[in-house]
Amino acid sequence: MALGMNFNSGGDGDIVPYVKYDSRAGRISRDDRTQSPDGNYGNDIVDITSSFKAVIDMENIEIGFFLFTTGAALQMQVVPIGQVMPQKPAGEGWKQGARVMMKLHKSCGGDVREMSGNAASFLRGFDELHTAYEAGKAANPGKLPIVVLKSAQPVTTGQGARKSTNYQPVFEITGWAPRPVDLVFVSKAAGHKTELPPAVGINAAPPSTGSTQVSAPTPLPVNTLVPQQAAMADANDFG
Repeated sequence: MALGMNFNSGGDGDIVPYVKYDSRAGRISRDDRTQSPDGNYGNDIVDITSSFKAVIDMENIEIGFFLFTTGAALQMQVVPIGQVMPQKPAGEGWKQGARVMMKLHKSCGGDVREMSGNAASFLRGFDELHTAYEAGKAANPGKLPIVVLKSAQPVTTGQGARKSTNYQPVFEITGWAPRPVDLVFVSKAAGHKTELPPAVGINAAPPSTGSTQVSAPTPLPVNTLVPQQAAMADANDFG
């Protein structure tokens, strides 16, 4: 376990927009904050599963405990990877998780985002990505990995009424690139409450491709590759 977490166990700073991996569907979406003509703000959820490509700041992963509550802001108590896990906060719903920042490719947004998750299926996939990063970083000094979502593997647990299927992401490093100048690490290690839209529930509205609503996403087929990615990306792709 490269991240040093048990997947089976149940500080203020700058607000960074986020991308989310939905373990229940095997999809990645980004949240775009928008302002309507009347001045009110809202959130536009855009599915970027098939186009996801990012330089991920694997040097600055934070791990700890996360609380995702429907209708409330995400809460987290985290420390830099490699340090002793923080004490689990009192109360129900806190689970081990991880947070990382990234620079999206121009094809799927082009800006700096953060991703956090505490679902066991997500953490297993992210742990495998971290193992691949550790294996390749010595041969790529001063660079960060360029990552795509190769596939999403179904993982079924429980029996009967408790049976459920989640999707473990299979991330793939397709190249390495210098750190983008705007990928500046913003730590939440002191404990942070960040503005996220309400946690998605079973009856929540599906993601959109912009301002037009689309059907609920279909999981990526097992072992199906997303569109061919270049083995090495030019730094300008993330400029």
